Amino acid sequence: MGAGADVPTTASVLPETLVSRRTLVVRPLTEQVRSEVQLGRSVLVVGDAGVGKTHLVTAALAHLWIGTPTSPMPTVVSVSGATSPSGIPLGALEPLLGDVALSSLGSSARTVESLAESLRARSRGGPVILRVEDAHLLDPASSQALAWMVQQGEVQLVATARSSAVSQSPWLELWKDDVVERIDVPPFTLAEVQQWLVGELGGQVTLDTVRRVWSETAGNPFHLGEVVHALQEQGGAWVWVGGATPGRRLLDVVAHDMSRLSGDARVALEIAALVCPVSLSVLLDLVSRPVVEELSRVGLVSMSPRLTVAGEGDVTVDLAHALYAEAVRSGVPRARRREVLERVAGLANSGHRSGAALVRSVALALDCDLAVEHSRLDAAVDAAFELQQPDTAIRLLTSALRQTQPGDLRRATLAMQRADAWWHVDDTGRASRDLTDVFDTLWDTVGPDAPTVRLMVAATALRARIAYHRDGDLDQALVPFEIAARWIFERGGPHAARGLQELESARLARLGYGGRPRLDDACAVLLDSAAGSAAVPLAAPTIVGLAQSGRFADAAHLAGRSAQLAGAHHDQYRWGRGEVAVAAFLSTLWSGDVVSAERVVDALDQESNAAVDWVAVHVTRGLIGIARGSWMQAHTDLHAATARRGRADPGGVAVYNLAAEALAAAASGDGTTARALLSHGADLTARAMAGVDGEVQLLRADTLAWLRDPRAIDEARALAGWASERGLLRIELEALHRSADRRRPGTRPRGVNPEVLRRVRELAPLVDGPRAAAIVHHVEAQAAGDEDLVRIAERELNRCGLWLPPVESIVSLTRREQEIASLAAGGLTSRAIASRLTLSVRTVDSHLARVFAKTGVHSREGLSAVLR
Repeated sequence: MGAGADVPTTASVLPETLVSRRTLVVRPLTEQVRSEVQLGRSVLVVGDAGVGKTHLVTAALAHLWIGTPTSPMPTVVSVSGATSPSGIPLGALEPLLGDVALSSLGSSARTVESLAESLRARSRGGPVILRVEDAHLLDPASSQALAWMVQQGEVQLVATARSSAVSQSPWLELWKDDVVERIDVPPFTLAEVQQWLVGELGGQVTLDTVRRVWSETAGNPFHLGEVVHALQEQGGAWVWVGGATPGRRLLDVVAHDMSRLSGDARVALEIAALVCPVSLSVLLDLVSRPVVEELSRVGLVSMSPRLTVAGEGDVTVDLAHALYAEAVRSGVPRARRREVLERVAGLANSGHRSGAALVRSVALALDCDLAVEHSRLDAAVDAAFELQQPDTAIRLLTSALRQTQPGDLRRATLAMQRADAWWHVDDTGRASRDLTDVFDTLWDTVGPDAPTVRLMVAATALRARIAYHRDGDLDQALVPFEIAARWIFERGGPHAARGLQELESARLARLGYGGRPRLDDACAVLLDSAAGSAAVPLAAPTIVGLAQSGRFADAAHLAGRSAQLAGAHHDQYRWGRGEVAVAAFLSTLWSGDVVSAERVVDALDQESNAAVDWVAVHVTRGLIGIARGSWMQAHTDLHAATARRGRADPGGVAVYNLAAEALAAAASGDGTTARALLSHGADLTARAMAGVDGEVQLLRADTLAWLRDPRAIDEARALAGWASERGLLRIELEALHRSADRRRPGTRPRGVNPEVLRRVRELAPLVDGPRAAAIVHHVEAQAAGDEDLVRIAERELNRCGLWLPPVESIVSLTRREQEIASLAAGGLTSRAIASRLTLSVRTVDSHLARVFAKTGVHSREGLSAVLR
């Protein structure tokens, strides 16, 4: 951003609440500036436009004292390079020099003497600090005069400047020679963006929204304020619903910046906004070097060195901020855009963009009806998906489809990609219409090549998924596979065998997601080294199926192998790595290895090179919260996932998420919400993705137990029988355990049913993992009636991610007290509880003191007995 852009980031424009939150984030830097000033040092505060330099200096100079607390307050005298007349020597200092300004021209000594006298006259008997805003915009005479005074100790300076200016004289010499202290103000980190959004909006913000905002703003506080209008509250959480378009404030800043540029520089800025990031050598084919240097000097473009593919040195030029570039582009007529883009398209080395820059450049070309190479368009669509922007992919593909003819195989390929994007924004109607176009083209194709056969397989798999999503009828959802198999067999020729193999893999995947996994057949495909990319979509449902059956060791082995397979074929199936990671997380968590599951979530949360469903990331974080007994945090994360997906989604993710959220709500004391979620989930269960239906039923039984509902025991018994019939041994063991819990409403008061104990012992060697072993120990301890062994077994269950409800409802405890009491009873120290719930140790101890007072116990062991 350019001249004067810092001004809109001050408290005069932004809401007071926003400014105060920014203060919280930059407080360490504020104290650093204040400390240096109080020591008598001059300070140069450096950063990009909009990061809050002006506000930081204002906060640092407030309530300032120098010498002793009883010394007179310093006088702050302010000037600004942004308000000085352009091109006039000493123009910035004219308010201080007055009538002697003209007579001082050419005489540094007279300038310095007049300036010193002016500052002394304003001192009021105390120290004087000269504050200079936008020091990079000072005219050379003003800059040199101030630099000389600082070097001679004639003035204490506190100045703000763009990052681009600190490499220029005299500012470079000042901080290199340690005459001034340089303090850099960085943009917000991803975590700080999330903190800012939560504080500004006053509610939960979904993870994909935080990522999207961060990618659009690069953490710049001024631009954060510009994109907030793209967020809407849905179901109690804020989500991204629109594009980041420049607001009135930013457009005004752009107009102000361009008014200070030369005519050639204004034209160059428009060109740069259209083609950047770009090689300097390419940009110099379009504009002259002096205007590029002018844009760099005022901080509107950045230049960074890079190595070319050939290992040669080069410089990449980019605008200072993507949203600023969009504001500049908005003022460029379409005809001018097309002219510039046509010129740059023919230049060598102009197409090295990737990620968001590639998406933007392709979108600009398509908007101007320019042809885009197929490989470049496909790369841009892939980048849009990996940036979690299916809406952007839809816009790209819609523009590209306008340039194709009906019946063209390229059109069918683009329509297939757009159908995939429609699916990911939950618009199955439009996805189905695009698929109809795809099939209409494929039916008329004679002698299809290998890519066309693969297109038929992909379109069939998506049609089956949509059909099951809509109707919940697995048999009907499998019908498209039969039709596609005939087409491949009759027309595939030399590609038929491979095509049928890929189609069978897709059919097995649909069976797995539909709750009828053929694990042996699926494992055979996944372990076949010749399967290739066709096996990738099959990995996730197979890993989940193995875990549901208690074969955690097999699931872990397959997950490791499938992760490598998905990575090797990422270009052919973009969702593979994310799906395998989520499946591996579920398997690891269900096995009872909570620590390893947490590591998977951390890796998934930071994954930047794979298309990851951010709803699934919210769910995984919520499930970790449940496993750790952090019920309120779990409820928050799971509710965000519900809000992002929308409760109208009949897919398994929504049903599973609702069941988990209900458990978190019940365990945190919000029974009303828990019952409402159970009711809503029951309406969707019949149409759910049945691959996780057993886990959904188990979560429902646990929720009823926390609600002290007598139906809990009946549902657990029914689930055990249901799971036994389907070979879901892990689900059966968990359900038997719940039915044998002597503390639950409806259970036998005297020991454990001998048949249940016998079956639990039969299942013990058949279900892998520490959680299964802990369950067996708990059932046996209850059967033996040994309360000490029961208590030990319960702590073992806690470590494996299972927290049982107390026998009696603790009505006198608040939700937070209940949460902390349960964790303390599970053996966690106050420090561990504080870390898990993001509280201070003092706060945890205060809550525990109140819990002990209310329950009449004085130790964690006694608390455990009361909660039981």
